Amino acid sequence: MDMQISKAVVIGSGVMGHGICQLLAQRGIQVSLVDTDDKILKRAKGWITDNLAYMVKLGQLEAARPKEIMANISFTTDLIGSLEGARYILEAASENFKVKRKIWADLSAHAPAGAILASNTSSYDINELAEGVSGPERIIGTHWFHPPPITPCVEVIPSNKASQTNIDWTMKFLSWLGKAPTLCKSAPGFVANRIQMAMAKEAIALVDEGLATPAEVDRIVKTSIGFRLGAFGPFEIIDQAGTDVYCSVYEYLYSKLPREHFKPPELLVKLVESGRFGLKSSAGFYDYASGAADETLRKRDTLLYARLDMFKKEQEPEK
Repeated sequence: MDMQISKAVVIGSGVMGHGICQLLAQRGIQVSLVDTDDKILKRAKGWITDNLAYMVKLGQLEAARPKEIMANISFTTDLIGSLEGARYILEAASENFKVKRKIWADLSAHAPAGAILASNTSSYDINELAEGVSGPERIIGTHWFHPPPITPCVEVIPSNKASQTNIDWTMKFLSWLGKAPTLCKSAPGFVANRIQMAMAKEAIALVDEGLATPAEVDRIVKTSIGFRLGAFGPFEIIDQAGTDVYCSVYEYLYSKLPREHFKPPELLVKLVESGRFGLKSSAGFYDYASGAADETLRKRDTLLYARLDMFKKEQEPEK
């Protein structure tokens, strides 16, 4: 797909910013990577150089490509001067509301009128972040995940005044970059971080209660729920197991551990009461056509056996 974009700007060269910049440059886009200090930019340049060299070692890039990619990046402390001609401008500063607001004020005054203005915030409301910025129809939150050149997901969070044209362009652009963009509404933590933080809190509680060590919890997660989550999302997994089964487990846990997050969710209870038990009843969180159960289970096994092979290789001692 020709996205007709020749220049982008990434503001913030930290853990996320330098990785996003790298990916844009890999796709042939001229990128200005902006930060406040030359030393910080030098560090980012080193990170990108090392990343590309390792990609060559892994066979992900041809040996000549790193030099070509690095030629697409300019490292600068001049934010205002870098904005001219940019089609996609991404703010990837650290999660400091005042710092981000200052950047967005500069973007309001100096960014090209037709540029998409995006923030890589992982938690702030995109509307609060960009309040008062001119051209609100171009403001789109794009929450990338670490490491950004590799992890497919990007949560796309349009501001309340974002135009459908700009939303569509952003989705296509991210797909062209090789990402898996998914729309969600602006709310604290968005979607992924709310799920991730909930799991992390319970994992910490298990260690705090002395039920397992951090290493034991990590091993259990990686070889059970984490093993499956690479192939299926939580609602697909619930439907495969049965909504009624999940509801029963919640009821038992809540009777023994009366914590709010173990209380059977009302939406789940309603599905069970209406006979939507998942795959086995052809309806759960999803609706299933006739014969879908066998087809889904075969797909499940195909995907999980592939992951099992990968897991076994990871356990092999290094030669």
